[in-house]
Amino acid sequence: MLGCLLVLAPASTRAAVTEDQFVARTAGDLAALCSADPSDRLYTAAVNFCHGFGAGTYGVLSEVENANPKVRLFCVPQVQPTRNEVVAAFVSWTHAQPARAVMPAVDGVAAFLADTYPCPKPAGRPASRRTP
Repeated sequence: MLGCLLVLAPASTRAAVTEDQFVARTAGDLAALCSADPSDRLYTAAVNFCHGFGAGTYGVLSEVENANPKVRLFCVPQVQPTRNEVVAAFVSWTHAQPARAVMPAVDGVAAFLADTYPCPKPAGRPASRRTP
């Protein structure tokens, strides 16, 4: 499910997790927690935080969409990615552009979902033809 985030990122992107990152002020903080190295002393806490934050954010965004069907921030693909795939994609997405890492964490998750799982554009209606 898209809302459950788990950590699977390449070892080269992993750095020691700091306790300050658990405040999750930014998408970069969240990405650091989501990509914690299994040997990190805070690994278990980081993974659990990543799961909870991701699932909670996804749940709130889904409820916003359910409350107002005209608001479609993202669309879950028919073949849903695994949570490992979603987390790895979030971490990569965050690291791809420095501006993403400084976004507020919730905004970063929302922007990631919108960028990665966009909704199809509604087909335009054909122009009406007038008969003279």
